[in-house]
Amino acid sequence: MALFVLFLSLLPTLQGGPDVEWATLPEALSEAQTTQQPTLVYVQAAWCGPCRQLERETFSDARVQERLAQFSAAKLTFDDRDTKHRIGPYRLSEAEWSKRLGAASTPTLVVLSPDGGVLGSHTGFLPPDGLLPILDAALAAPAD
Repeated sequence: MALFVLFLSLLPTLQGGPDVEWATLPEALSEAQTTQQPTLVYVQAAWCGPCRQLERETFSDARVQERLAQFSAAKLTFDDRDTKHRIGPYRLSEAEWSKRLGAASTPTLVVLSPDGGVLGSHTGFLPPDGLLPILDAALAAPAD
């Protein structure tokens, strides 16, 4: 029993700490403008196996979480046609925002500058060592 309790106490450390705090796209863009931080938009779907792998293996990594603390982070559901978000004059579903950001499949990661311009994107699973250089490049990009 004592070994089980010890394991449970170490579990957050083994998993890399707390989950990423995902916001809606409008919330993340607003935060990015205020803080002058880039935004990471994660386009996912409930049925997407590589999305779950990304969440389990990459977003739970302590190094990735440390970098993402310097970003605004938004999550969109690729096939959600019901949840709508207003950004400027546009009120679109999460599926439509996903398409506007160039997501043709899942998972897609889109990095935006603080003013909302696309800095880059990647489709497919990335291990932590694959995502870290992308995050570091976005943080090093000159401010607009």
